[in-house]
Amino acid sequence: MATLDMSHGMPLSAGVSLGRAIRALRAERGLSLSQLALAAALDKGYLSRVERGLKVPSVAIVLRISTALEVSAAQLFGAAERQEPIFVTRAGDRDERTADDGNYHMEILTQSTGSSGLEVFLMYPPAEFANEPEAAHRGEEVLFVVAGTVEVRFAEKVLVLEKGDSVQFPGPLRHQVRRLAENSCVLISVYGP
Repeated sequence: MATLDMSHGMPLSAGVSLGRAIRALRAERGLSLSQLALAAALDKGYLSRVERGLKVPSVAIVLRISTALEVSAAQLFGAAERQEPIFVTRAGDRDERTADDGNYHMEILTQSTGSSGLEVFLMYPPAEFANEPEAAHRGEEVLFVVAGTVEVRFAEKVLVLEKGDSVQFPGPLRHQVRRLAENSCVLISVYGP
């Protein structure tokens, strides 16, 4: 039986599914843990904790892993990819594409093949900046604060964003996000190869 995180009502074991998917895709491609860690610019020990479901990576890390494995983030979350030009993800279906380790909580909203280069997530950021590599990934990113207040830290700038605020920046720009208010939620949209 999965343990529930009462702040979001989501199974903590969801991170295990994400980790298992990463491990299975890595094995399918014949990559060692070291090879995938190198390709995704991650620490091997950190990647091992992700694969074992002990750590849920940030959106940026998921994107780096998906790029290294040459799959969409949706595939890592177990979503069947859709080829249709229009597709709907019902609210009740999102539970299957959620990861939570008690610190990070995120849901993937897109299910496309990734050919558009667009990936969209809901993220409930941690109270403190995560003890993991700073986010840097492909494409362009937009953060939109759905609820609460968050702090976004870049190397040269710190921003406080409140409900309704947004920021757009190049994905390769290193950044971190943390909540300043309980139940803060950020819509993250990443576009580009």
